[in-house]
Parts: sequence; structure tokens; C-alpha cells
Amino acid sequence: MLCISKRCNYVFYLLILLIYSFPFFGLVCEDTPINSELKSSGVPVHKAGKYLSPFANPDYGEPAKVRVGFLLKSISSYSIKEAKFSADFYISYTSDKPMPPNIIPHITNGYIEEDIHVKIIADQPTFKLWKIHATCYSNPDLRKYPFDTQELRIEIEEDDAGIDQIVFIADPKNTNMDVDFFMPGWEVNYLESRTIRHYYPDRFDNDDLYYPRYVFRLGIKRYASNALFTVYFPAFVIMFVSLSGIWLNKEHLDTRINSSAPMLAAAVLFHYTIVQELPSTAYLTGADKIMIAVYCGLMLNLLASWCFFFFDEKYHYRIYILGKYIVPPLNAILFLLGALL
Repeated sequence: MLCISKRCNYVFYLLILLIYSFPFFGLVCEDTPINSELKSSGVPVHKAGKYLSPFANPDYGEPAKVRVGFLLKSISSYSIKEAKFSADFYISYTSDKPMPPNIIPHITNGYIEEDIHVKIIADQPTFKLWKIHATCYSNPDLRKYPFDTQELRIEIEEDDAGIDQIVFIADPKNTNMDVDFFMPGWEVNYLESRTIRHYYPDRFDNDDLYYPRYVFRLGIKRYASNALFTVYFPAFVIMFVSLSGIWLNKEHLDTRINSSAPMLAAAVLFHYTIVQELPSTAYLTGADKIMIAVYCGLMLNLLASWCFFFFDEKYHYRIYILGKYIVPPLNAILFLLGALL
């Protein structure tokens, strides 16, 4: 009887062990190794659909094809040094099926200061229209300054819904500027719009969802007359005034030197004024190149006058003749190289 009792106890303990172990075995066998690995990261995933991202919506069906219209009303406070501008514009979404709820344009290269700067004009399932005032950033290209062409960009992204729910399509027919659009000192060079699929580097496990982005690009070109009279003409005057003393002989040596030395100081101050209006760049602008040519011309003019001190008096007449006929053409060549390079 004692042996039977011990055997019953062993069977009882074995049954209890199997009962408590059954949920564990059931959990391990329920999922495949891949799904178990995904769950171990702690990030929810979608087993159905094309994207695993938790922000995807596999139940939405085919994405809404949204034609994006854009009307630029005005651009103000454009600062090349700060690489920013303020823009007022209208943007419209027109889709072939109801769009996801609560969508609103997000400025990716700028910001909207207050909610009152976003006015909802139309809010229908297949048509939406907003009026927006935003501050945007756009890095300038100053390699050809002051004959430069800048591109002002307004980038809009729908980051609450991915491309599994909404796809942007640029609508060139409805991409325009207001009839009264005007930017002082600039003329419009081109107007473009396009759409891209923006991918963010992984922010978490299975972050595989792309987002639709609309890019509006406005090319503006500085007026040539403005560039000539604000940069090139003053630089030419500085070099010409310095060159005017080259025709004076040795008896007027003080006048020769005094015609070049003050112009060197004027060139430095003028260049400093130009630089203060521009951001720091890793390359030389067109204005920098023309000023380097001016510096070289001024130093050449001073060197032509210093030669009277370096050489014997019997060479002074030859120095005067060489300086008179060689230095002015060299100044002209330097100025042209600075303007063309």
C-alpha cells in the first residue's frame, strides 16, 4: 500500500508540472521564429500588408492619389545671410478617394509660428485647401555672386500618413504665382514642383515606411544692373583711381604712392562691407574673386612706384616707361580674370 501511495504522489507531481509547463510550450510553438524575433524588440508590427512599421495602415487599401496644387502669393524678409524667407501661399489636395482623416501640410524646411497662420478654407474628404504663412530655410549658392541665381524651396510632407495611405502627385497646371507677385531686386527665373518619397534612417526596429513629400522650387535671379553698380563698378573705380598715378614721373613720386595706398584701404573696407551681407562659405564668391583681382592690381601699382627706390637712378626712366605701358594692361587683365573666373 505504501508503494502505491508513493507512485500516486509521483504521478500527481508530474501532472502538476505538465499543467504549468503547457502554456510555455504553447507560446513557443504558436509563433514562427521570425515573428518571435520581431516581438522581442518591443515594437508593434503589422503581419499583414507591405510594411511592418506600426504607423502603417494595411486596412486602408490602395493609397489615395492626391494631386497637389500650389499658389505662391508673396515672399518677404528674404535674407541671404540667414538663408531664410517668409512665404504666403495656398496649397490644395485633390484625391481620387477619401483621404486619411486629420491630415495637414507639415513644413519640413521651416516652421509655422502660430496656428493662426494656417487657415483651413476647404476640408472635404476628397478636396482640401489651406492658406499658410510660414518661415522657410533655403541654403544659397553664392559662387557667382553678385550675378547669382538662388533657389527658394518650400518642402511639405504628410508625416501622419505614409505612402501606404497617400501618394502625392505634383500638379503643374495648378502650380502658379499670384499676378501681383514681386520681389525687390530679384526677377523670377523658373518655377517648378515635384514629389518624392522621403525615407528616414531607422528610428526604431522595422521603421520601413516612406512618407510623401511635395517640393516647390522658385528660382530667382538678381538684376544685372544691381550687381554691376553695387560690386563691379566700385571695384573698377578703386582700381582706376589707383592706376591714375602710374603716368606720373619720379618728380611726383609722393603723388603716385598716395594715389594707390588710400585705395588699398578703401578696397579692404569695401570688401568687408560686402562680406557682412553674406553668410560664411567654404568657397570664393564672385565678389571675392573680383576683389582679389583689385588687391593684386593695387599691389602691382605700388610695386611700380617702389621700383624707384630699389634701383639706381640711371634706370628710373626705363622703370617709368615700363610702368606706363605694362602696368595698365596688366590691371585690365587682372580685372577681367576676376570677373570671368
